[in-house]
Parts: sequence; structure tokens; C-alpha cells
Amino acid sequence: MKFVASRLVLPAALVAVVTAVAAPVAAQRDYEPLLDKFNFRVEASWVGMSTEIRLDSEVLGRGTTLNFEDDLDLDASKTVPSLAFEWQIARKHRLGVRWQDINRDSTSQTLEEIKWGDEVIPIDAEIKLGFDVTQYYIDYTYFPWVKERWAAGFGLGLRVLELSATLAWTLEGGEEQGEGTSDVKGTGPLPYLYFEYRRMFSEHWRFQAGVGWLYVSIEDISGGQWVGRLGIEYLIGDHFSVGGAFNLSTIDVDWDGIETEEDGTLLNAAISYDINDFSVFLRARF
Repeated sequence: MKFVASRLVLPAALVAVVTAVAAPVAAQRDYEPLLDKFNFRVEASWVGMSTEIRLDSEVLGRGTTLNFEDDLDLDASKTVPSLAFEWQIARKHRLGVRWQDINRDSTSQTLEEIKWGDEVIPIDAEIKLGFDVTQYYIDYTYFPWVKERWAAGFGLGLRVLELSATLAWTLEGGEEQGEGTSDVKGTGPLPYLYFEYRRMFSEHWRFQAGVGWLYVSIEDISGGQWVGRLGIEYLIGDHFSVGGAFNLSTIDVDWDGIETEEDGTLLNAAISYDINDFSVFLRARF
């Protein structure tokens, strides 16, 4: 079973605002070191995850809610690299991007019958699960307040999730035998409103906190997400810094009327997904 899910719309306001402020402006960098003109960050991230997905169908009705970590033995934590950059387009305008890729797989055995979309997985079947997630954060922040030691602003964010789950099962021996495969793929841009605060504690110590939230209901999709960030770093000279940060996120989405590629069967999905990480990083500042 395969489907491609991409129904949320990229906020046009984000593109319009960034385009408007990207025009050439007089170079004023009196906001440094509170804000960098441009920086690039390499991170080592310890990620913790909780994943619950249910697929309903018209034929089988309500599906089984699966917790991938508890029910299918998928790793609940993993260490992955992350990349990010920030561009201070002007004194009060900032654009930030963060990328992270998480791949996991597991093998487990069913203890009860599972309804997964239009598949019925019997008891004692062996399940092989592959679950891959790539996520991008794109933030635009406008800073009405930029002082010597602190700055605060608000803006729009976009979290793009690329999900791919492959679930294959086999049952051998005894009177009942069988096998099946489900391949679920989806790409979803999830917007949010964003608030950010920064402060210089001293000449070398810089602090950053941010929070984002939005609930959306667009056609057959409804749900919301939270995004939280908290970090501190030590500035080394004019061009480098080291530090650590917590990044928290949660998503709850109900998605109706998903059409499969094979026979056009309509499925409904309920997804609850938490991704939290602690990262240590090296930042190059320009």
C-alpha cells in the first residue's frame, strides 16, 4: 500500500516577507555579537522520539493504534547529525533553517491482531518496520526590539516533515500462513507562529529561547504542533562559538480521505509524533 500525502499549503506570507526584506540595505552591524550577520552550525543531536500512528479504512473500520517504540520495538532514541544556518538580512529581520534526518528499523512479533489500513496482520506474525523522517525548520523572525544586551521578536515558521514507513509481515508454520507489505509515504509542511528572545549575559555568553505553536484545519486535515528551543553558547573570538541546546516538538494530526495509489481506497490517519533532542554544536560566525 502506497500513498503520497502533501496537502498543507506553504504560507505565502513567509515567502513574501523574506523577499521584501532581502533587497540591498545599508550595512549596519551594530547588532553584533547579540545577532550574527550569518552563521553556520554543525550539531551532534541525541534524539528521543515517541510515535503513534493509526490507519483507518472503509472496509476494516477503525485501525489499531500502534506505538512504534513500545509495540514494534523501534529505538526510542538515536544520535544523529544536524545542520543549521541563520542569516540576519537586516537589523530587524532574520531567516533561519535547520535540517535533521532520522532513520530507524526494527523486527518484532505481534501479540494481537493488528488492523493497519486495509491490511490485517495476524497474531504471531513477524513484523519488519522501517521508519525514516527528514525534517526542515524554516523560520522568519522580525525583531521590533533590538537593544545592546537583548533582542525579542516574532514571526512565522514552517516545519517540513518527510515521513516514510515500510511495514512488512510474514507468518509461517501452522495452519495459517501469509505475508503482506505496507508502504506509507508523506510530506507535510506544518506552519507555526513563532516568538524568540535573545540575551547577552556577558561579553562571551549568549542565550536564546523560542516557542512556536499553531492549530490548523484545512479541508481534510486538522491538528496542531508545538515547537520549543532553549540554548546557550560561548563566543570564541569573532568567528566561532560552542554551545548546547534543547529542541522540543510535538505534532497531533487527523488526516481524512487519503487515497491509496494501488486501488484508490480511502484511508484516515491519526498521527501523534514527538521529537525532542539535546544538541551540542560548533558555530561558524561571519
